[in-house]
Amino acid sequence: MKGEDSFYLEDHIETYLKAVKNNPQDIWSLIRLGYTYTRANKYKDAIEAYKKAINVDPSMYLAHYGLGYSYMKDRCAKEAEESFKEAIKYNPKYIQAYYRLGYIACEQHRYEDAVGYLTKLVELEKEHAKGHFLLGKSYNALQKWDLAIDALNKAVGLNPKFEFAWYQLSLAYTGKNQYDLAMEMLHKAVEINPGLEYIYDQMGKIYLKTKRVKEAIEMHKKAVEVAPKLAYLWKNLGVAYLREKKYPEAIASLKKSLELQKNNGTSHYYLAYSYQGLGEHELSIKHFKETLRLLPNHQKARQQLEKMGLSVAPDCDCIESKPTENTKNNTRADIFLCESMDEKLKQLRKRWREYSPS
Repeated sequence: MKGEDSFYLEDHIETYLKAVKNNPQDIWSLIRLGYTYTRANKYKDAIEAYKKAINVDPSMYLAHYGLGYSYMKDRCAKEAEESFKEAIKYNPKYIQAYYRLGYIACEQHRYEDAVGYLTKLVELEKEHAKGHFLLGKSYNALQKWDLAIDALNKAVGLNPKFEFAWYQLSLAYTGKNQYDLAMEMLHKAVEINPGLEYIYDQMGKIYLKTKRVKEAIEMHKKAVEVAPKLAYLWKNLGVAYLREKKYPEAIASLKKSLELQKNNGTSHYYLAYSYQGLGEHELSIKHFKETLRLLPNHQKARQQLEKMGLSVAPDCDCIESKPTENTKNNTRADIFLCESMDEKLKQLRKRWREYSPS
């Protein structure tokens, strides 16, 4: 809250407090008090004010809505949802309550519930762009691509600058394997807001799906330039480099991902493959093992270790060497490499430093 706004709001709070003190049954002063408390980020005070308003008139839907909104801002989703339902009970056509219920359900991944609330919302208010957007997003999560496209087209028709709706449209078209249309939607989104890293990331994914690996690398590089502290973006850049068989660059990107999120089993898996591409047998084993430690059900990592002559129990992360024709003559060398792993890592880091994306 800025200084001038703070004084302004505090002055209004004092005014409404005096009004309520003079007349505790003044429901509109209680509602305005709750609203002003919410604007001042004093959510618990707002909750008390709205509760007093409801005690004066339990059928006042605006008080129930204000209470729900204050609960929502105070991160009490269950109480917020109950209050919004009460608002609808007393005013079945109150669109904002439907929107908030749809929003909460969507945030909690209860997409069928979200569709129910948001469908009712857009029936009542056909020009509610955010309602169509959330409805489309929910349909996307349910993989109902055509319904998502219909809802999202309505959202961008009402608000052509709605970059998040364009992005969701791209996801729907990707779900239908219509990659050209998906890329067209992403270009519209990035024209509106070039600072959304996940748009570049999605472009990179589509380029990989369509075997345009060089373009994929460029888009994933753009994503990490926009948001260099997001581990998954570095992982996706590493995967793109790996697809191009640029193993040192892949390793540099995947290591950056693990610096930001060290317990990401998927990053270890792709790092193992990158080391394998360079013929670094022991480092590959190390990271396949780490993949299984973090993701015990990762079958591809298990299969790779078995191909490399290691016995892997199917129901645990225990990995033991098994002397096969491929490994029994290399036992002494393997032991030496394991003992010198730290030194080897230092040497490799030095060797690949020049490949680290800037």
